Amino acid sequence: MADSSKFTPNATDMEATHYGIPVSTYGEEGNMLALGHHTPRRALAAFNKHARTTLGLTNFADNPQAHLDDWIDEIHHTWLTFYRGDPNGDWTWEGRPADKHTPGAIPVTILDVA
Repeated sequence: MADSSKFTPNATDMEATHYGIPVSTYGEEGNMLALGHHTPRRALAAFNKHARTTLGLTNFADNPQAHLDDWIDEIHHTWLTFYRGDPNGDWTWEGRPADKHTPGAIPVTILDVA
């Protein structure tokens, strides 16, 4: 039986779109997620803009001394399946680890800030 909460996210399911990349915070540690696989530099540009304009931070590290080279290795491509959350809960969706062969899996780019 199919899980009725499983869905394919689009830009309206994310917190914002920057430079054509739908992005959102992801998890409780401040990680960020972008729909699609993007080059690290392009993803970091979108994550930085998201941090500044949506979250009110200096940058994704919230550190004016942070340098791109210190974070480029924290960008990862992976695949997730997405599920709707409880409308009365703390989250609107969750991403569960998958691989590219998992039915309904979506390619994503993640910035691991932890």
